Amino acid sequence: MNEEKRNTKSEVRKSCLKQRAALGEKERKSYSSVIQQRLRNLPEFQTAQVVMLFLNFRDEVETTDLAEETIACKKRLILPRCAPQGILLPLEVHDLAMELEPGAWGIREPKLSNEQVEPSVIDLIIVPGAGFDQQGNRLGYGGGYYDRFFMLLNPLTPRVALGFECQVISHVPVDQHDAKMNMLITEKRVYDFRMIGIQ
Repeated sequence: MNEEKRNTKSEVRKSCLKQRAALGEKERKSYSSVIQQRLRNLPEFQTAQVVMLFLNFRDEVETTDLAEETIACKKRLILPRCAPQGILLPLEVHDLAMELEPGAWGIREPKLSNEQVEPSVIDLIIVPGAGFDQQGNRLGYGGGYYDRFFMLLNPLTPRVALGFECQVISHVPVDQHDAKMNMLITEKRVYDFRMIGIQ
């Protein structure tokens, strides 16, 4: 990536995160509840047996209830742990109260003692992001963890992003290695990018 594009990405990321941070706590909780319900209603979630989810950090869409519900529904819950060299470890979690610890940035992560699963068995992956556009592009936080991890998944595994409508912009600057999302869920709507020929 050239320096100009890197700077552009950084500026867009800052702008999107500023918009997200401007949401009040009441709005964030209310919108998160709507987003989680939209996800629960998806056939892709209802039929998935192995779900990889993220646990919200700072002002992201809240997902803790969703994680608890995934376990309660007898689905296998996979949560990410950040490892050196930008690697994401997919670890199975059975009990949020007992099997999590603060990671490098204070993000709740599974303990290393949890079982690691093969990415190819994951039926559905749900991810956060800084910004999104209506062409399926996702702007991450700059570490490239998820983009590297997507390459290990079954190509048919749906990639679903969660975000607030204020994070949706006209154009996300992308590089060749940036993976597109199949779907984006906000408090306003479910964007299904497969309907416009984006894979």
